[in-house]
Amino acid sequence: MKDPKAFTAGAFPAIVRSGILLAAVCAVFVSGFFRAPVAHAAECGITTTDIAKISAIQNDPTLSYADEIKQELALRKQLVGDTISCAQQEVQTFRANLASTTVPGDAQPLQSQLLGRLGEAAGFYDSESAKLNVVGIAGSEAIAREMLAWRQGTFLPLSENVNNFILWAQNQDLFATAQARMTQTQRAVSFLESASPNADLQAAFDGAQASFNDAENENVAAKAALMQNLSPDQSLALIKQSLGSLSDAYQGFFTVSTLISKILPQ
Repeated sequence: MKDPKAFTAGAFPAIVRSGILLAAVCAVFVSGFFRAPVAHAAECGITTTDIAKISAIQNDPTLSYADEIKQELALRKQLVGDTISCAQQEVQTFRANLASTTVPGDAQPLQSQLLGRLGEAAGFYDSESAKLNVVGIAGSEAIAREMLAWRQGTFLPLSENVNNFILWAQNQDLFATAQARMTQTQRAVSFLESASPNADLQAAFDGAQASFNDAENENVAAKAALMQNLSPDQSLALIKQSLGSLSDAYQGFFTVSTLISKILPQ
C-alpha cells in the first residue's frame, strides 16, 4: 500500500492542491449565481399623465364639440400607437437576447419554440397597430383594453419564461465546470483512500457528491419545468435551488481540499 505522504502535491489536480485557489473559485462562483435576467418587461402603457392630457382636451371650453372629438381621437391614437411601438421594441429585445444565447443541443427545440412565441407576440402588436388606423374613440379604448389584458395574461409570463430559459442555459457552463471539479476531486480522494483510509476525508467527499447530485437533479427539473411551460415562478425556484446546491458542492470541494492539504507533505 502506498503512503500518500510519499507523493508531492504536484501529483494531484489543481482543484485539490490549493485550498486558497479553491476558496477564491468558490467566492467568485457563488457571487455569480443569481444573474439578473437579460431583459425586463418595459413600462409600455398609458400613464396618469397621459390620462390628464385627455381630460384637459375634454374639459377645454374653447373647443367645439367636433374639435374636441378630433383632438381627443388624435391623442388617443398617438398614445396607443406609442404603447404599441414600445411593446414591439421590447419583443425585439427579447428575441435578440434569446436568439444569441448558446444552448445545449437537446434544449434547442425549446429555444425555437420560445422564439416562435415571441414572433407571435410581434404579430399581435402589428395587428393591433393596423386596427388603430381605422377606429374611432371607442375603438381605440377597446384596443388599449385588449392589449392590457393580452399583455398581463400572455406576454408577461412568456417574457419571464424566456428570461428563465436564458438564465438556465447560461448556467450550464457552471454545471460542466463543477462536473470536472467533481471528477478531479474523486480521483484524488480515491487514491488517498486506497493508500490510507480517512473517515473525515471520505465523509467530506460524500457530502460534496450529495450536493452535486442534488444540483444536477434540480437542474434537470428546472429544464423540465421550462419545457412543460410551467409558471415562471416554478422554473425560477428550481433554478435557484440548483445553484444553491451547486454552491454547497463547491463548499464541499473546499473542505476536501483543506483535508488533503493536511494529509500531503507541505
